[in-house]
Amino acid sequence: MEVSKETARRLMIEKQGIDRFPDTVSKDNIYETIDSLGCLQIDTINVIERAHYLTLWSRLGSYDKLDLHTLTYRDKKLFEYWAHAACYVPIKDYRHYIHSMNMRRDETHARLTRRGVEDHSIIDKVLNRIKDEGPLSSKDFDGPKRSGSWWNWKPAKLVLETLFGAGTLMVSHRENFQRYYDLTENVLPSQVDTSEPTDNERVRFFTLKTLECLGLTKPSEIRKYYHHRSVRLDRTTKELEKLLTHLVSEGIVEKMKIEGDKTNHYILTKDRARLDALTSGDFAYNDARPFIYFDNLMWNRERIQQLFGFKSKLEIYLPKDQRVYGYYHLPILYGDELVARIEPKMDRQTKTFIIRGYWTEPGFKATDDYEDKLHKNIEKLAEFHGAEQIEWQVER
Repeated sequence: MEVSKETARRLMIEKQGIDRFPDTVSKDNIYETIDSLGCLQIDTINVIERAHYLTLWSRLGSYDKLDLHTLTYRDKKLFEYWAHAACYVPIKDYRHYIHSMNMRRDETHARLTRRGVEDHSIIDKVLNRIKDEGPLSSKDFDGPKRSGSWWNWKPAKLVLETLFGAGTLMVSHRENFQRYYDLTENVLPSQVDTSEPTDNERVRFFTLKTLECLGLTKPSEIRKYYHHRSVRLDRTTKELEKLLTHLVSEGIVEKMKIEGDKTNHYILTKDRARLDALTSGDFAYNDARPFIYFDNLMWNRERIQQLFGFKSKLEIYLPKDQRVYGYYHLPILYGDELVARIEPKMDRQTKTFIIRGYWTEPGFKATDDYEDKLHKNIEKLAEFHGAEQIEWQVER
């Protein structure tokens, strides 16, 4: 069976939990959103707000940001680890990450040597201090950062990060966004299942969860949602296709095609009825809402270009003279199309939410409905950031 790109992207939008903003948002709503997404990417860039807060905003609207902190560090329903990149992950899924922790543990000495740490006795020194003193951050250790970029962290910081990746340490809490590390045995709740799944069970988990999050999915995309280097998927695209074929024989998955793409796509059998309804035009999302590139929806640039015809262009890492849309811009999802981009900035001193740039996609004609919904959501986003005014520095 072949389905249209329109139907495929509509299913993806629904599977990503993008719908009308709820009237009120509870802590449970935040957890359920992250659980349905599988993981929530953490990023430090805060031109307007850090990525994890914005991904939630795009699905929930205004909410209490402290609830995310509480869910992770007090309630311990989430934990920090590598999933797509650095992410918040439901702690019920902890066992599926033990394999990648074990692999990183085996690589500990090689990783430190590669990063220029020759004296590995520092590992025991760091661990002994944490055992004696409790949770510590990198600033609690002596030694200046070496000159250069983030790659040149001081040795203690490199050890903390390496032991975190190895599962020896977990993030106990954050202060001013700085991680504090403690021994895993002191952070991980005793009721969490730590039985390591078989290799096939683990890969099956990440495969099915990716289909749950994306809808129609091709094998190569499974290596990019939970990034294969982060979770140590250890499967080629061909091997994943073989697994998906097996899941088809079990009746759990169905094989399909998307118009214009000869590659096989797969969908959970339980989503087939919803796909048929979307094919018939049953699609409710009609808002105009901004999304960040660190959002789960936008992770796979090739998929976004294939389904939406939208060329992602994250420009924060480009020199200024090579940017087209500015340092930090957000695509706008209107209905089932990505139709525009805005470049926002939050001036915290004056409490002003500034729109520094605005571009529509070729062929898109803005309507009154679009303009009304976009401006209402920009107002909501500005309010979420504590802005008291909005300043458009470009014509619209």
